[in-house]
Amino acid sequence: MNSANKSYISKTRIGVLAVSSMGMAALAITPSYAAIAKNFALSNTGVQMLTSFPNLFMMLAGLLMGRLTASKINIKTLTLIMIGLTGLGGLLPLVYHTNFVFLVICSCLVGLGQGACTNLSQVLISEMLPAKEQQSTMGLTTTFTNLGGIIFIMGGGQLAASSSWVNNYWIYLFAVLVFIVVLCLVPFKPLPVNEEEKQEKGSNEKIKINKYVFYSALWAFCTMLLNNVLNNNIAIFIVQKHLGSTSQAALTSTISLIGGLLCGFVVGQIGKKFRTSSIALAFFIYGLSYLLIGFGSSLVTALIGSFFVGAAMSVAMGQFAYLISTVVNKKSVSMALGVYQAINPIGGVISPFVVNPLTNMFHGATNVFVVSGVLALILATICLLGHYQKNMVAHQLISNK
Repeated sequence: MNSANKSYISKTRIGVLAVSSMGMAALAITPSYAAIAKNFALSNTGVQMLTSFPNLFMMLAGLLMGRLTASKINIKTLTLIMIGLTGLGGLLPLVYHTNFVFLVICSCLVGLGQGACTNLSQVLISEMLPAKEQQSTMGLTTTFTNLGGIIFIMGGGQLAASSSWVNNYWIYLFAVLVFIVVLCLVPFKPLPVNEEEKQEKGSNEKIKINKYVFYSALWAFCTMLLNNVLNNNIAIFIVQKHLGSTSQAALTSTISLIGGLLCGFVVGQIGKKFRTSSIALAFFIYGLSYLLIGFGSSLVTALIGSFFVGAAMSVAMGQFAYLISTVVNKKSVSMALGVYQAINPIGGVISPFVVNPLTNMFHGATNVFVVSGVLALILATICLLGHYQKNMVAHQLISNK
């Protein structure tokens, strides 16, 4: 590979990773929940529609992108449209913000754009980067997703703190920056970077989704179910157990994002070292982290546990997309990732409806983190002994012969 090709791949890689930084855009307004609830006289459940409704549109985006990226629409053009949609949904409330329903509609636009960008970043990697770069780059998407989350959440919170909750929406100017980066660095007509592309193999392939795509979506569903235990309960846990103040409780969410960000740098190496067990490893990390939080009952153990919950999320989500891209043909990648992106967010939505009743069965004898820790260890054991990942790798080897 000559130096020009290396330069081309490096620029493309940066542009694609910039797309993944939009993966938590819908959470930008969460620091202003209390102020918005007070302004519109809403309950906690009511104001949470600003993030719960976008989840539905994220699922819709997964299937929609799977279909659109398999069509003749230029993938860079589609990506720019979706980044623009995210920015539009986030910036419109600066113009009109006196109607809560309008704010929810804008959040849904952000959710649609965010879900599309999450899917498109993975499709761009599989279509525009060499095979040897794909696993490490897909691992880095979790780093950039968490970095984007920190910018959206902390930046939005600082803007709101400096004036009113309306200023929180200025953080969506970050989407304009991402738009410019993608416009400049991602090619409209990607050059062939793999030998099989140069030889134009598989041009007559049809879209075909196999069972491993659905297995992966199911395990990703379980990952999101576990991951949202921290988001839904850590602040309440810290306050109720008198482990710290509200601001310290909010810090745990940031620590989780930092854990995911840092782990993203080594997800590619973890995937190569634990080729048939990286997903099970992620569940084991979830289990030990939640048990540490639940039994530790101190702010320090809560912060350490939160850090490793973020790391576990990074390991799992950095691997699923790569694994899926290796078990379907080139033409099926976008649709397969669309199915995956449509199913896995449901785990996050139903998390409290699964974990809370399980915890209540013990009538206060334990807490939600201990229960979640045990559940994670059970899932890790099933994932490992069921040979989910081992069978996927075997299928990949057979398909490549």
